[in-house]
Amino acid sequence: MRAVVTGAAGFVGSHLVEKLLARGDEVICIERPGAGRGWLEGLDVAFHDCGLDDPQALGKILCPADVVYHLAALTEARNPAECYKVNTLGTANVMKAAAGCSQSPPRIVFMSSLAAVGPPAEGCRLTGDTAPVPLSHYGRSKLQAEAVIHAYGDRVPAVICRFPAVYGPRDRMVFKLFRMVASGFALTIGPWDRQVSVVHSADAVDGLVAAAESAAANHRTYNIAYPDPITWGEFVQAIGRALGRRPVKLAVPVAAARPIALVAEAAAWVGRHAAALNRDRVRELSQDSWVCDVMTTRREIGFDPRYSLDTGVAATAVWLRRNQWI
Repeated sequence: MRAVVTGAAGFVGSHLVEKLLARGDEVICIERPGAGRGWLEGLDVAFHDCGLDDPQALGKILCPADVVYHLAALTEARNPAECYKVNTLGTANVMKAAAGCSQSPPRIVFMSSLAAVGPPAEGCRLTGDTAPVPLSHYGRSKLQAEAVIHAYGDRVPAVICRFPAVYGPRDRMVFKLFRMVASGFALTIGPWDRQVSVVHSADAVDGLVAAAESAAANHRTYNIAYPDPITWGEFVQAIGRALGRRPVKLAVPVAAARPIALVAEAAAWVGRHAAALNRDRVRELSQDSWVCDVMTTRREIGFDPRYSLDTGVAATAVWLRRNQWI
């Protein structure tokens, strides 16, 4: 199997590359211009730092492939235009390149997000057919990318995989929560009892591969997550058990978080970097639920998570300690 992975040096991408190599696939990696190999260092892969801006350059890489795992994305951007350029226009270039293949185009497996749909109605779970109402520029850029994929449906086989928060070794987002708990406290915006879906990186990778291999997956949208929702407070408790800590849980009221986010955005604009906290992020964090349904995913592509919450968090904690991140 010849597989192309965009965003290959990132958190989920590097785990996916390792899985593909372990089963004997030929792997070609695409990263942004100037990006180093990062977690791919020493792996037997072809590496291109051409980015996603040039469909012709992409076509030379994609057309001999069997599958393209399109993971490259910006979750934090200096401005909304930057987000749409990478997440939406970059996806359009990937699809254009695949559609231009002289022989059969590769299957595209697109890593999307629950943010593309927005939170579910009260008492409901997000499904592949939920009417989308995204709350952030990130979510809207992902939804527009999904629309691009649908527009190429008559020319390029594709499947969309929507993910909740993904955690595990190498992650630098949820890792912040592990680091806080290791220090004896945990901080969040909004209530600790908000319900969320999560998934360990190993299960996320298994879901992507299952989507690539299933004939039933073509032109479908799947949620990849644990089957059972948890509260954000329960996730912190699991981290505490893994680290042997009982953290003090602190919650910043949403009304107080909004002006903090505004200041963070202004500081980021002056410093010309992406704000880790912005008003879009506060809007998403303040929702009561980010829960998805995975029954269709399990039935149609055989997705069966290997990690429970406790085993996934414990394995992550072991990796963080072994690598002296905490």
